[in-house]
Amino acid sequence: MDKKLKRLEIVLMRHGSTPWNEEKRYLGHADIGLSPRGREELASVRKKLRGRHFGLIYCSDLARCRESLRAARPDLSDKAVYDKRLREMDFGEWEGHTYDQLKDIALYRQWLDDPQRATPPQGEAWANFESRIAAFAASMLQEAESRVSGCAANDEHSDNRGNNANPSVLLVAHGGVIRQIVHAFMKSIAFWDIRIEPGNLLVLSLERTEEGWSGVGLGEI
Repeated sequence: MDKKLKRLEIVLMRHGSTPWNEEKRYLGHADIGLSPRGREELASVRKKLRGRHFGLIYCSDLARCRESLRAARPDLSDKAVYDKRLREMDFGEWEGHTYDQLKDIALYRQWLDDPQRATPPQGEAWANFESRIAAFAASMLQEAESRVSGCAANDEHSDNRGNNANPSVLLVAHGGVIRQIVHAFMKSIAFWDIRIEPGNLLVLSLERTEEGWSGVGLGEI
């Protein structure tokens, strides 16, 4: 039996706050752990995720995301794939700086106005950021589809109602990464219009169409 994945639910979890988040410093690839406040923020996430099954678990390899996954679902930390493609954008020389420290720099002003055309010194171009998130999303969907095909091959009676046959995804990442994933599948929602605070969740529902995968719903748990 040739089974194809037609729907997929992705639970998007943003890591809890770090000291730099609280100080409003740019935080991209710098490996900063959670603050006490960040660990407290994850208490409600822990309750919301309790008992939920996930066939696939992905997490940024940076400490703040690893710590957030362990705080919210310690039972899943050993099952997660820690993928560096899920890192936040690299802000280069602007890492650790605040708006007030950068506001008089011409390139920074250009970047604020049009981040797709300006790049932080020694940082990551917007196109490169989009490309690595797209590459991750493609591999995630391929893995989810292979799980369904594998279940169908092993059990001709399997269907999309089974947890293994229709794996939902838990993805622990950064604010910019989550915005980009949602925007990539739901073009009608602008990147900057997607709101998710530290230590919060969004649920993205995908469906396969003739043109490929597209987002059909975005909500909260």
